[in-house]
Amino acid sequence: MMKRFLFAAIVSAVPVCLISAQDAKVSVDMIGIGGMNCTHWRSTKEHLLEGTVWIYGFWTGLNYVAAASGQSPAKINMSAIVVEVEKTCAQQTSQTLASAVWTTYLGSKK
Repeated sequence: MMKRFLFAAIVSAVPVCLISAQDAKVSVDMIGIGGMNCTHWRSTKEHLLEGTVWIYGFWTGLNYVAAASGQSPAKINMSAIVVEVEKTCAQQTSQTLASAVWTTYLGSKK
């Protein structure tokens, strides 16, 4: 219970500050393809599929934490999420997929 509370408190504070993923040098042990860079994600059809599934799961988790902490979820059409993450990845291909999703998520909340 305490872990959930701390996680929600930390995550809920970050969107309020509106710092970007690049500015917030956060160290997180990312699980799965989210810890790989955008170039890796876009390198094969299999990685694209794996990354797409990961993106939807991570995005859902971000929306869950936002809702649990009394914030509104991201305002984006579900079918546009991956397209927008791809645009973010194209701007800096060396960033991790998680960073690109986070940046896209914050941008969709504006």
